[in-house]
Amino acid sequence: MRKAERLTYLFALPAVVVFALLTVYPLIYAIVTGFYKIDFIRARTMFYGFQNYAEILTDDTFWVAVKNTLLFVVLAVVFETLLGTVFALFFNSGFRFMKLYRTIVLMPMLLPPITVALTWKMMYDYNFGIFNFLFKTIGLSPVEWLSSTDWALLSVVLTDIWQWTPFVFLVILASLQSIPLEIYESAQVEGASYVQSLRYITLPLLRPALALVLLLRTIDTFRVFDKMYVLTGGGPGNATETITYYIYRYGFRYFQTGYAAAASIVMVIMVLVFSIPYIKQVIGTADFQRNAN
Repeated sequence: MRKAERLTYLFALPAVVVFALLTVYPLIYAIVTGFYKIDFIRARTMFYGFQNYAEILTDDTFWVAVKNTLLFVVLAVVFETLLGTVFALFFNSGFRFMKLYRTIVLMPMLLPPITVALTWKMMYDYNFGIFNFLFKTIGLSPVEWLSSTDWALLSVVLTDIWQWTPFVFLVILASLQSIPLEIYESAQVEGASYVQSLRYITLPLLRPALALVLLLRTIDTFRVFDKMYVLTGGGPGNATETITYYIYRYGFRYFQTGYAAAASIVMVIMVLVFSIPYIKQVIGTADFQRNAN
């Protein structure tokens, strides 16, 4: 091995060690713990095999949490992607005070999720929230945003859309600004309209950025916890209980550590299954660009 290669590996070593300590070790520990039944009261640990997984997969509450999680992921990711792309197309056209408005649009993404959740919880308040105040002003009945099974999950989705649409906007806008203007000029010479340019030039060239956004937002929304914890606490009933909240409940309220660890491994597998199409798209696009160069 040459000296330059050894130096490269030496510089990469701290990052590898940190990654192993923060990611690989906890994952292995969770996998091992999932095969045990841990009794904190009696300070006893018993090998449980796949029994934790069997109990999880036969628990109706777990499947309710899966349904809520999937619904949350689909609604949040779809609307964040659509709105973020629309905003990016609008801002890419250029207008007066664009930098100021762009900064305002990006502000929600910079706020801590707990702060966002607490702010929206006050806005959702039945008696004093701004939404019900506006409804009363125009003659509509107030809505039980967080205490109704019909509205609770949608209210959390709306909060997430408000905070993370700017992330999609930022990624798509950066991708739009990297498209050479010569392509659009050539299309205009050929008589292409804006809609045709959008369909046959812009959207195809945005596919890598869209795939990346879908991948990152799918992973992030799958593990949503803070907003559920602050806004609804998994309620009313289990209307907003997600997989992460299910894991939290069994791990930190009931102290069934082995069961919670097994549930977390099930969640990891589900995230991988949902992420594989996006990962293939991102890798395929990167390989195509590398071969083209």
